[in-house]
Amino acid sequence: MIIRPNITQYINGQDLGTPRNWQDLVINVDWVNDQNGVNINIADLDFVLEANRFLQERILNGLSGGVGIFEGEPYTIKVGDPNDPVYTFEGYLDFTDEVTVFGREEISVGLKKRKGSDWLNDVADGFSFAYLEDQGVITSGDFVKVPYVINFVPDGTQLILLSLSLYLMTKELIENVENVARAIGILVNAGTPVVGASVGLGAGVVTAWDIGDYVFAGLEVVARIAYTIAITLAIINLIEEIFLQLLPPLRNHLGMTFRRMFERSCQYLGLSFQSSISQLDWVHVPAKDKKGGSSGETGVPDNSGNIYTFGDLIRELKKMFNADFRIENNVFTFERRDQFEIAGAYVIPAYFNDQDRLLDFNGFNTDEIVANYNIAWQFDTQDQNTLDDQAGRVFQAITTPINVINQDYVNIKGLTEVQLPFSIGRTKLDLTAVEKVAKELGKFVDKLTGIFGRGTNFQAKIERRVGSMLLSSDFLTFGRVVAMQGNRLGRDQRETLSATNLWNNYHFINSFAEINGEHNQYFRYQNLRVPMSLEDFDKILTTNICTDADGNEAEIETVQYSPEQGAAIIAYRIKQKYTNNLKIEYV
Repeated sequence: MIIRPNITQYINGQDLGTPRNWQDLVINVDWVNDQNGVNINIADLDFVLEANRFLQERILNGLSGGVGIFEGEPYTIKVGDPNDPVYTFEGYLDFTDEVTVFGREEISVGLKKRKGSDWLNDVADGFSFAYLEDQGVITSGDFVKVPYVINFVPDGTQLILLSLSLYLMTKELIENVENVARAIGILVNAGTPVVGASVGLGAGVVTAWDIGDYVFAGLEVVARIAYTIAITLAIINLIEEIFLQLLPPLRNHLGMTFRRMFERSCQYLGLSFQSSISQLDWVHVPAKDKKGGSSGETGVPDNSGNIYTFGDLIRELKKMFNADFRIENNVFTFERRDQFEIAGAYVIPAYFNDQDRLLDFNGFNTDEIVANYNIAWQFDTQDQNTLDDQAGRVFQAITTPINVINQDYVNIKGLTEVQLPFSIGRTKLDLTAVEKVAKELGKFVDKLTGIFGRGTNFQAKIERRVGSMLLSSDFLTFGRVVAMQGNRLGRDQRETLSATNLWNNYHFINSFAEINGEHNQYFRYQNLRVPMSLEDFDKILTTNICTDADGNEAEIETVQYSPEQGAAIIAYRIKQKYTNNLKIEYV
């Protein structure tokens, strides 16, 4: 005999009666096939009488100053004593999800859990990061300046030009210094008096100056010095232009850390955010169609990018970090998926799958094994650096049997591709041949201009290029991900962001071959019908990890729950190895 629980339902705090089809209501939860987290899909509720009249008026009150159809109505279900319920479900009626009105007699409305994962899926794609910036949720203080320089390959022509410039400048200055020295010598000679003897009565010593030669020599010294200064200034301007053309100045592109993008999105939704994934501090530089520092540049992605909305960010980073999320007590938590595998209070009863024959039947998760697991960052056709340097971009893990009798019968197949929609950054670690010559030229110019009171800092500008991001143009086709150390890029950029590290830190738990004590082999149990109270259902909503009657940790995959019948049909799995005949090789 099934004891039906005392169930009271409230529309915005008002008890307006029970939906007509309450007895047929089934709550479905699927933790396996739903890639957006735990979604609660509840059949539409059919309201009549007073509840019907209230809801029809509520939907249309947007015509008379009310909130109208695009804001849901709070809906609460209490089980047990309404003043001290055993279980309370907080949700809302969604008027935008296929509401059906049957004249004035009845209305059918969908019910969703308040701020549950289904709510998030509905709203996360409803706003973009550009919108958050427009609303002032994201400000310029949230952006990270990522320094970059343009590098050219090959460098031969530039190197010849710089070397020739250095040679000509040195030759010209040396010649002019020598000419100035000779002019000064002439001036000194012209200014040296000639001592001689006078003739005639009273002859004596006479000192004479060649005034014409002295004036001429003085003018030549002044002219030589003026020419030297003029040519020096001209050469400096020439060198500045050469540096600008061959060594474009260091600029900054604006980006945001993944963590800040999560935080600002959650702030907009009235949630707080937490995650222990340190790689969320990586900086995402969105696609760019203008030079860094140009007017109007922003650090938020536009609609050409792959993470335009918060929903995009969640989906792509779940894929990147093999992660999942939960929302509890207004806290959005994002972690590697197995971090949520904390056993709850629910215990699966000792019931047989086949009640007639009193038998259990189970299977294996062999359909989930793949022969080839691939993680790859993107190429960026605008940037030769993503084409020339493949370090860290691609990782493959190949699973094969250790022992084989007949290869024709081996049934390990399939491919998992984790295609990351970003390109990977490359750090400038040292100076190129061109920059080394330019550094010496700059050093020479800096000393020279110091003499004439126009100090330059060409040498320092060139040295500051080390530690910046290498680009072959100012533009980016794909979002670029970089790991920062202070205001510079980390030296081990390609190692830090490598696809191999993503496997080692996040994806290795998907391997069927054991790695560091972890494997992905499970026994699976299907279609087990068990008694279930709403209180038990609440336990598995908190976490789908539980225990079976023998004390084994179990992971519930799906639940079809009927509150009216007090029963559920569940499918679950237990981690247990069924083969050691596997090896994994990395490519």
